[in-house]
Amino acid sequence: MTDQATFQLHEREGVPVIEVSGELDVANIDDFRAFIRDAALPDGLSLILTFEHVSYLDSHALEALVEINKRLQTNRRQLRVVAPRESPTGRLLRTAGLDLALQLFETVDEARLSGL
Repeated sequence: MTDQATFQLHEREGVPVIEVSGELDVANIDDFRAFIRDAALPDGLSLILTFEHVSYLDSHALEALVEINKRLQTNRRQLRVVAPRESPTGRLLRTAGLDLALQLFETVDEARLSGL
C-alpha cells in the first residue's frame, strides 16, 4: 500500500501555497494536475508548490512540474518549488537537473520572499 498524495491550498501572506504530501506518481498525477488547474488561485505573480512532505516522485510528476511551470510562465506568473536539498524530493529534482528549469527553495518563506 502506498501513501497516496494529498493536496492542500492555503495562503501565506498573500501568496498561494499548494502543499503536497505523500507519494506523487502515475496513480495520482491526473488528480494533481486537476487540483492545480481547478484551484482558485488569485491573480498574482507566483505560486508556491511545497514538496517538503513528499516521500516519492516519479517521472510523471517531474513532467507535470515542467508543464505547470511552462503554463504559468505563459501567463507571466512564476512557479516556486519548495524541495529542501537534503529531502528525497530535493535530491531527485536536482539530480534530474530540474534546478536549471525550476526555481527551487529550501522553505516556503524563502520562496515567498524571493520575489520581493
